[in-house]
Amino acid sequence: MIFLKRARLAPIALLLVLAFTSCDNDYNTIGGRLIGQFDSIPSYEAGVSGYSAKLGPVQTNALPVNLLGVYNDPVYGQQVANVLTQLSLSSNNPQFGTQAVVDSVVLTLPYFSTELETLENGNISYQLDSLFGSSPYKLTVSRSNFYLNNFDPDADFAAAQKYYSNQGSTFENSLIGTPLYTNENFVPSELGVVYEVINEQGELDTINASPRLRANLPVQFFQDNIINKEGSLELSNNNNFNNFIRGLYFKAEPVNSKGNMLLLNFANADAGITVYYTSQVEDSSDSDEDGDTTDLIARPSSFKLSFGPNTVNTFSQDFPEGITSEISQSNAEIGAKNLFLKGGEGTVSVIELFEDELELEELRTKNWLINEANLTFFVDQERVQSVDSEPERIYLYNLKTNEQLFDYLVDPSLSAENPLNSLISHSSRLVRDDSGAGVSYKIRITEHVKNILNKDSTNVKLGLVVTKNINLVSSSALKTPVAIDTDNKITRVPRAAVIEPKGTVLHGNLSPDVDKRIKFNIYYTETNN
Repeated sequence: MIFLKRARLAPIALLLVLAFTSCDNDYNTIGGRLIGQFDSIPSYEAGVSGYSAKLGPVQTNALPVNLLGVYNDPVYGQQVANVLTQLSLSSNNPQFGTQAVVDSVVLTLPYFSTELETLENGNISYQLDSLFGSSPYKLTVSRSNFYLNNFDPDADFAAAQKYYSNQGSTFENSLIGTPLYTNENFVPSELGVVYEVINEQGELDTINASPRLRANLPVQFFQDNIINKEGSLELSNNNNFNNFIRGLYFKAEPVNSKGNMLLLNFANADAGITVYYTSQVEDSSDSDEDGDTTDLIARPSSFKLSFGPNTVNTFSQDFPEGITSEISQSNAEIGAKNLFLKGGEGTVSVIELFEDELELEELRTKNWLINEANLTFFVDQERVQSVDSEPERIYLYNLKTNEQLFDYLVDPSLSAENPLNSLISHSSRLVRDDSGAGVSYKIRITEHVKNILNKDSTNVKLGLVVTKNINLVSSSALKTPVAIDTDNKITRVPRAAVIEPKGTVLHGNLSPDVDKRIKFNIYYTETNN
């Protein structure tokens, strides 16, 4: 289970006490780059550079949610996401009764959705959230014989096992038998589902539920492997059961090179497989009124199998050769023309504040009162031309420790209920023009810059990624660390980037469009001492 690791700090009221200055407004400048005033507060455009790194396989177990499907990014090509998940008993050593016979088996996977309104006919209108694309793809669900370990046998079971996004072929080589479910043209429906279940009193209840995948699975498989196994070691506990039925593999295959992709929560309370069966019980209440309370009558029942606890994503990512070549040409010394941000098995950009150590040391001698510092990143609209493909949020973090910046920690706009609009004081949503095309992102780093200039904190390299949920700050390991210079390697990446299939391209500090290069602005007030 993923917990939000966010410092519990009381809201901080930032009181800016502006010293009275002489009427001539004769502010000091550095390098002639005083770029103007904002409400009589001068600003300085500091040096900044950025470059990108392609990450390769990334750890995909222990994710809070998973991607499934086919997504065609107009810039970064096609990504295919598959899922391997364990199955768990809802109770150990289940008892199914006398002559139990499976009636039906239903697999359920709820979609993320928003309820819009109740229609006149009583049906509820929904909108699917976290759906990318609308074309069909082929979906199969098969039994897997690959055992997902909790702990790493190569580390004497002293460390948690890691699984990576490039293990799809290994998992597929371990599939058993014919698929339990096949849909040649899978497209998730926005419609709610209505179905009936038998309650404990033997009566039918009508269930109205949000949009979800509900698929019938083969009855005989679950008769043989669940019901007929009553009293066996295989069903005595979940450790044995996980070794018996080791998991299910959800595989997506493009149809005509197209598809759609969903973000899914396999740990959702409604997700799993329900086995509906009928067993024979004594008619102790004489329900058939024949005077015999010892005869057997049919009693409908159900048994739930949940997904997990281990669930792993696999990715197949088609990176265009041109972008791969540009990333390889990025230079840690001077920066790059473009910054490439892509989720999944994607990319991260490295941001370095200040032009060099000389600039930093000179600014430290100024003893400025920093009112605000921010970074502005401009979208390369010539390369990113699909409005729907642009991520709403990006995330800036300490690349050395993989932790949040202090500005993140003190932002009072945290919203657990609405991650899309959470922490927008620190990191704004994508600014769009009248056509809906992305223009820019702004990230405030006031406290971070204060610590560097006024408290001699280390000017660390910063990581920049797309994020599906800016509240989620834990990270996943890279299978192979990525060297970004002679002394530093990227070993982890934020999990919120792993579960975001979208990508974008930003202007770098060497962009031919000078006006859209990365902007690092510091607004300050001079002190008298």
